[in-house]
Amino acid sequence: MRTRTRVLVWVLAAVVGAALLALAVPVASGVFPVAQVVSFRAVLGVGAAAAVTVLVAIPWSRRRLLPVALAFALGAAAQAAVLVARSYPQETATTGSRDEVVVLSFNTLDTVGAEVVADLVLAQRADVVALPETSGTVARSTAERLAAAGRPMQVLTTDGHSSFIAGTALLVSLDVGTYPVAEPLPTRLGSLRAEPEEPTGSPVLVAAHPMAPISRGVMSSWRSETGLIADACASTPGAIVAGDLNATLDHPGLRDLGPCVDAARAAGTASSGTWPATVPTLFAAPIDHVLVDARVWQVTGFQVLPPTGSSDHRPIVATLVRR
Repeated sequence: MRTRTRVLVWVLAAVVGAALLALAVPVASGVFPVAQVVSFRAVLGVGAAAAVTVLVAIPWSRRRLLPVALAFALGAAAQAAVLVARSYPQETATTGSRDEVVVLSFNTLDTVGAEVVADLVLAQRADVVALPETSGTVARSTAERLAAAGRPMQVLTTDGHSSFIAGTALLVSLDVGTYPVAEPLPTRLGSLRAEPEEPTGSPVLVAAHPMAPISRGVMSSWRSETGLIADACASTPGAIVAGDLNATLDHPGLRDLGPCVDAARAAGTASSGTWPATVPTLFAAPIDHVLVDARVWQVTGFQVLPPTGSSDHRPIVATLVRR
């Protein structure tokens, strides 16, 4: 009986260890429900560490379940290692460039008013503003307030294919370039691509909001839409992509960005999450992103900002300089 119990304990430890290491790699991050679980690495790590604490604290389990406790400890360490690695910048930032572009992205949940959004843009001195889940009315009112404050912006909008979720807006400073029209991209929640009138000096801009992986039935559409947005960066020289991408760097659509980089990863802040805004950034999912062509742009800064208004997302801001 004791031999059988020991075998079962080691089998359980192997299963726990394999599962936690698979989530750290991660394996099958594009399928339900793994995609949802791997979005919260710190929660996984803390949960595994808590399991170790409980197993070690109780004398009975400490004696009989030590291999299981070690498996949980290995899983916690693996998650911590990924978080630590993503907290280091990929290159040294430069300063003093005059060709600087500040990109702000904020999913407002269509609940944050124009006055609050305008104040945020002014405080961050943003040049490009991606606003998923923001109505055209709020976007235009925001631009009016910015113009009155001496920071005029062009307004481009697109609707999604949902009757209860607002579309996506893009505000662009004239200092970045002239953007007369935008082309809608085929994502359910509304994304757009803006081509500059003078392509030699201004970047192509994409404000994005692909579908979220909310159920097993939408996983295929989620994977294709996030891949489409990532490809919009990878296939466009000099592109800047910003928005609520409903994916982390562990998900299939963002794991291979080609010549592009994730601004948070480049700056060493990719462990800070943006959703939900009600929890500390360490425990939130980093699903809001700025992607840039690293051949053209260097990321010199990235911040996850405090919760703003009643949105369930935190705003993010990236500072870029042309190489």
